Amino acid sequence: MAEIYLVTGNETKRIEFSKMMNNEIKVQFVDIDLVEIQANDIVEINEGKAKSAYEILKKKNLESNKKIIVITDDTGLYMDCFNSFPGPYIKWMQKALGCEGIAESVLKIGNTKCQAVCVYSAYDGENMRSFKGTTQGSITSPKGADGFGWDKIFMPENLDKTFGEITFEEKQKYSPRFKAFYKLKEFLFENLKQNI
Repeated sequence: MAEIYLVTGNETKRIEFSKMMNNEIKVQFVDIDLVEIQANDIVEINEGKAKSAYEILKKKNLESNKKIIVITDDTGLYMDCFNSFPGPYIKWMQKALGCEGIAESVLKIGNTKCQAVCVYSAYDGENMRSFKGTTQGSITSPKGADGFGWDKIFMPENLDKTFGEITFEEKQKYSPRFKAFYKLKEFLFENLKQNI
């Protein structure tokens, strides 16, 4: 049976992933410092991370014939007012401006519509599969104390609260991460059935 690794150093992502997986599939968490390719295509960026992580983990794995599946994820926030920028560069925009600065800039322009995207990629050394989830929404002034990243300023369509104001269970209905996760989970179940 393949060993499955999720590559992330983000503790909040680990907690969310564990809750979503609900002990149904054993996944090991590893923190690997990966160099990300610079591109506007979030799938291309994430698949590059998955390949790099696979090579690093395969070198560390003493059983060379042991099958491993490496999972990486990436998120992007595509804002209409900035012609879909920052997209996959949201992490860097947030580091530079903070949630307050992003919200202030967007609110000054007036067009608050955006699209949140999450991609999970799974790579086994031969086959790459990517799973994308998207959620339409808008940017608002920071609200709420929960969540991470830009959760406090993202309000999904058909909800009058930000991700920072809702519970984990409520967030599952709207989050692009959860949408992508369920596609990934279905793929992993199928893959594990074939390799037992």
